[in-house]
Amino acid sequence: MTHLRSRLLVLAFTTALLLGPIGRAPVVHAASCPTGTATVVLDPGHGGADPGASNAAFGLVEKELTLRVAQQAAAVLQCQGITVALTRADNATGLGNSARGEIANACGAEVFVSIHFNSSTTAGVNDTKTFWGKKRKDLDFSRHLSGALAPALMPGTNLTNGGVGQFATGSLLQSTMPGTLAETVFLSNAEEAARLANSDGARVSQIANAIAAGVSGWLAAH
Repeated sequence: MTHLRSRLLVLAFTTALLLGPIGRAPVVHAASCPTGTATVVLDPGHGGADPGASNAAFGLVEKELTLRVAQQAAAVLQCQGITVALTRADNATGLGNSARGEIANACGAEVFVSIHFNSSTTAGVNDTKTFWGKKRKDLDFSRHLSGALAPALMPGTNLTNGGVGQFATGSLLQSTMPGTLAETVFLSNAEEAARLANSDGARVSQIANAIAAGVSGWLAAH
């Protein structure tokens, strides 16, 4: 019964994703995700009752930032003629990790990116890192996206390159296409938090553009 409810949730959610634009970044979808295609599925991490990481001093909440990044990255990819679906369209929606991978499968995606922001009890830590779930499926794509994020985000900042690691999260294990989980930067780092909190939105746009560039570069090469 639990498995059936999960399947019904995924089908209902993928249908809802196709009803119209998502926030400020209109996203082109296939007519019906379960029977059509979305070349890329972007997964804004957390959502609903799960806020993810936060930095109260700067008013930052991970689930809000991941959605903004996903929306902006989707808009960039759309301008290149790439169809994109998001696993959630608002901050009220909560999804299990496996359900996120099932949405990517239902859309027939070629690549899957789960977008996150990191946090640490050590305030000075700040790196950008990508993670793979299944080595044969995900490692090369994770390396490719890491190679897009680090050089785009590091110049002029205290950010370091964390490279690639393994994280057996349900979204990567459930999805059948190359995927990665991107821990873009650390909300707990004061310098990074100040950049993200800046009203010009430049840091969010930098992250979104780097993800879009990594995805489009991968698709062009494959």
